[in-house]
Amino acid sequence: MTSAFPPPRVTRRLRPHDAGAAALLVRELGVAAPLARVLAARGFVSPPEARAWLRPDPASLHDPFGMGGMDAAVDRLVDACRRGARVVVFGDYDCDGIGALAILTTTLKRLGADAVPFLPHRLRDGYGLRSETLRRVLDEHAPEGIVTVDCGITAVEPIREAVERGAFVIVTDHHLPPEELPRGAVLLNPRLPGCAYPFKELAGAGIAWKLSEALLLSDGARVGLDAKAVRPWMASLAKVAALSTVADMVPLTGENRVLVSWGLAGLAEPRSPGLTALLSRSSVRAGKSPSVHDVAFRIAPRLNASGRIDHAFRALELLTTSDAARAEQLAEEIEAANTERRRMQERVVAAALGRLEKTFEPDRDALVVETGTPEEGWHRGVLGIAASKVAQTVFRPVLLLSREDGRVGGSGRTWGRTPLHERLAPVARRHEAEFGGHHAAIGISVAASAFEAFRNDAKEAFARSRDEEEWSVVLEADAPLRAAEVTPELVEHLGRLEPHGMGNPKPLFLLRSLSWNGRGRPVGEHGLRLVLEGEGVRLDAVGWSLGRIPPAGRAGTWDVLANIALDAFLGRPALTVLDATPAEAA
Repeated sequence: MTSAFPPPRVTRRLRPHDAGAAALLVRELGVAAPLARVLAARGFVSPPEARAWLRPDPASLHDPFGMGGMDAAVDRLVDACRRGARVVVFGDYDCDGIGALAILTTTLKRLGADAVPFLPHRLRDGYGLRSETLRRVLDEHAPEGIVTVDCGITAVEPIREAVERGAFVIVTDHHLPPEELPRGAVLLNPRLPGCAYPFKELAGAGIAWKLSEALLLSDGARVGLDAKAVRPWMASLAKVAALSTVADMVPLTGENRVLVSWGLAGLAEPRSPGLTALLSRSSVRAGKSPSVHDVAFRIAPRLNASGRIDHAFRALELLTTSDAARAEQLAEEIEAANTERRRMQERVVAAALGRLEKTFEPDRDALVVETGTPEEGWHRGVLGIAASKVAQTVFRPVLLLSREDGRVGGSGRTWGRTPLHERLAPVARRHEAEFGGHHAAIGISVAASAFEAFRNDAKEAFARSRDEEEWSVVLEADAPLRAAEVTPELVEHLGRLEPHGMGNPKPLFLLRSLSWNGRGRPVGEHGLRLVLEGEGVRLDAVGWSLGRIPPAGRAGTWDVLANIALDAFLGRPALTVLDATPAEAA
């Protein structure tokens, strides 16, 4: 398999930083010198900027009424709430859409609306507000209005039909707006041309949270939530917004950093029976705030699981129930769904990689497109996460699609810095495909009769734009670090940079001229646990790819790129080595 999928080129570099600015941060903020170097390298060169980054403060969140369309949306919804009108909140079946739905439905109900949550079924209804699904919503629920969360910005025809049938429509969405926008609806999307809202990277749940805040600030006092009471209410909703924001892999900068910090801290005391049961099933210790890693790899997959293989309503009910017994039952059902999801995902990944080992040509293929059928286990609900796994193995953007009922549809994930959405959008338009998503992840469905032409066109388009620099792995060290600086105090200081994620990775340090005696204990498939030494200091380390270095070439002096963390088992700081090069070759 290694020879079939040659690894990408690795580019190593050290961020420049202003030594004077770092020294100023040490003096003014009292932070450890390595942390100051990281901050300066990441552009936080003044004490006020650095202080604000290290102390994410809910008071720094922007005024929700600064978002285009917010005034009109609030006016319409406050009027509906005061009259107890029926409003359908139309969501999406992933963690972001489910969280957004829970946030806004809870708020509208608190303000008096007859708020009805609606989640499409992934297989029967497909993604987003489609005409057939819209008609069912209007016929079955007869709402006065529809509010979409985490979808709707591309639903031009369905929204036109809803407006013609007399419903008001409010779209809240964070996906890239198309050239043609829905007419007759209020649109809340900070990415819209002309929107002056200063932060563009909110997740769908983040926008729902901002709309909820605006509604409560405008009309909360009527239901006993005065200005003082709004903050704890929003803190409670921030717990759900934090899960959704991390799950949707938006940059953890700006308002996202504040919402996630606030929400994760609050989850140390979840209070909600559903969140309590979910955290317990995700092995998050009671009384402990979950980390971003906990959310991304334990909590979010569970919330996503029911929507991937059946219906997402279980996850929505889990987030909104006040019944502890019901919460435990739902958590158990979701756990079973997640186990089944993993099995299905592994089957698709194995099938795709098995084929690609025989057919993939690195010099030819700039895009991987593989298809299967439901009978072969290619369930559309797992194709996105399976595509991500395949992309991480073949080091190319990947589309995994299922042939079903006259359509070929599924998901795509990028690799490296390839702009998947931007590059694929013109191809999708040429073949009249249903298409949406963002830079790194897309959903697509094309008529089976047009699929072969679409596939050829897509592969040719990516081949023409081939840029192997997009696929290279860039390891950018934030700052140099001496072995003697690796202390428990440094680990504590570095914790102030959390939460880590897109846009705010864990700090990566360059440690030069560390000695390795060549010994190491194997861990995992290619990993080693070892001890490195520099300046008379012994450093425990683990490197998950160091086992690939031939044993005869291990002993010597190395420059390493590593993260620093407290090893819970050893009770002292340890390195996680991402890369090692012989010192003499540096």
